Amino acid sequence: MSSNRSRIYIDHVLEPGYNFTKKHFQTFMLEINIAHAAMLAHTNILQDQDAKKIIQANQQLLVKGFLKKYNPAYEDLFFMIEEELKKEIGDELVGNMHIAFSRNDMDATMYRMLWREKLVHWMSLMTDLKKQLLQLAKEHELTVMPAYTHNQQAQPTTFAHYILAFDQHLERDLDRGFSLLNRINQSPMGAAALGTTGFAIDRHYISEKLAFDKPLANSYDSISAADYMLELVSTLSISLSTLSRIVYDLMFFATNEVDAIRLDESLVQTSSIMPQKRNPSSLEHTRSMISRTLGELQSAFMMTHHVPFGDIVDIGDDIQPIIEQGFSHSVRIVELLMEILSKTTINKDKLLKRCQEGFSTVTELADILVREYKLSFRQSHQIVQTFVKMLDDAGRNLNDGNAELIKEISKKRFNIELPLTEEHYKKAIDPYHFIFVRSVVGGPNPKETEKQRMLSEERLEDFITELNVWKDNFRMYKDELRK
Repeated sequence: MSSNRSRIYIDHVLEPGYNFTKKHFQTFMLEINIAHAAMLAHTNILQDQDAKKIIQANQQLLVKGFLKKYNPAYEDLFFMIEEELKKEIGDELVGNMHIAFSRNDMDATMYRMLWREKLVHWMSLMTDLKKQLLQLAKEHELTVMPAYTHNQQAQPTTFAHYILAFDQHLERDLDRGFSLLNRINQSPMGAAALGTTGFAIDRHYISEKLAFDKPLANSYDSISAADYMLELVSTLSISLSTLSRIVYDLMFFATNEVDAIRLDESLVQTSSIMPQKRNPSSLEHTRSMISRTLGELQSAFMMTHHVPFGDIVDIGDDIQPIIEQGFSHSVRIVELLMEILSKTTINKDKLLKRCQEGFSTVTELADILVREYKLSFRQSHQIVQTFVKMLDDAGRNLNDGNAELIKEISKKRFNIELPLTEEHYKKAIDPYHFIFVRSVVGGPNPKETEKQRMLSEERLEDFITELNVWKDNFRMYKDELRK
C-alpha cells in the first residue's frame, strides 16, 4: 500500500471515512468475513480446517474490537482489518478468505445490515409513541374540543378522535417500514465486483447465514442499488412531516389565548425580562429539529442524483454519514415528542368552553332542520348561516340565540314556516349531543372511538410481535456466527 497520499485527501476524506466505517460497520464486516468463509467451506472451495482458522480469527477480532487509528498506508478499514488478520493467520489464508469476494458486495451488504437494524430500532420507537397516543385516546374519550379547518373552528370532536387521527398516520408509517424492511433484507453477497464469480459459490447459503431473506436477483443491481436508501429517507421524511403537524398544533394549543394544554415546568423556559413567560421552548426546538432533519434527509436525493449506475462512492461511503445523521435526529425527535406528550396536561374545561362559546355546533342545527322538519339541506344551510351572521354581527353566540329567532328568520327571509322547538335548539347547540349523534364508522362518538382504539391496539400488538421476530433473527444469526 502506498503512503504517498495527499494530506488534504487524508484529513478531509479518508480518515473521517475510516472513523465512520469503524464506528458503524466494523462488526458487520467481520460477520460477513465469517459467513463468507463458512460458505467457502460449505461449497468445498476452502478446506474445513482453513475456513475454521479464518472464522476463529474474525471471531476473536469481533470480541476484542479493532481500535487502531487510521494508517494512511492503507486505503480504508477493509485493508487495515485484512492486515490485522494476516498477523494472526498469515497472508495465504487471508488471501483465500476473499475468494469470490469484493469490497463492492461487502459494502453493499453491510449497508443493508446496518439500515435494517436501525429501521427496526426506529419502528420500535414508533410503536412506543403509538402506545402513548392510544393511552391518551383512552383517557380522553369524553374530552370535547373544537376541531379546526383552515385554522378556523369547524366542528366539535373529542381529543381521543383527534389523537386517533394522528395514530393512523403512525400506523401507515409502520406499514411503510415493514414493507421497506422486506426490500432491504435481500443479500448482495456473491455479486463480487458486479458480475458474480467463476467459483461455484452458494449465494443462498451466505444469505441465510447473515439473516437475509434471499439473495438479490441481479448481481449488477446488487452493487448498484440506492433506491432502498431513498425509501428509507422518504419513510422518515413522511413521518417527520406528520410529527411537525402535531407539533404545530401543540404550539397553537399552548398559546395563552387558546390555553388548551399546559406543558410541564421541565419543558418550558422563562424570559430574561418578563417574569410571567412560560415559553414552550421544547416544542420550538422539536420543530426546528424537524426542519433541519428534513433538510438532511432530502440531501440523500441529491447524493444519488446523476451518478453512474454501478458501485460508486456517492451512493456508498459518502451517503452513509448523511443518512445516519438524519436518522439519529429522527430518533431524537420521536423521543423528545414522547417526553413532551407524557408531561402535558389537557385543559378539558377550556376546550369544552371553546365549543360552547363558538359556532362549531351549527352543522348539527342545520342537520336537525333537515332530519326533524324535512327542509332541504340547502334551505337549512341558508337559514342557519343567516342566523349565525346575525348573532356574530351583534357580538353574541349560540347561547344568546333561540328557536324563536330561527323561526323568525325562516319566515321573513325564506317564507318558510318552521315549527322548531326550543328543546331541539338546545340539543342542537350542545357539543356533547353533537359528538354522541355522530356514531358513523370513524366518527367521534365515544363508542366509535373506543372501537377505533381497540382495533389500533390489536394492530400495535401485531407490529410489536413482528418487530420482535426481526430482533430475534438478528440476535440468532449473530450468536451463530460467534460460536
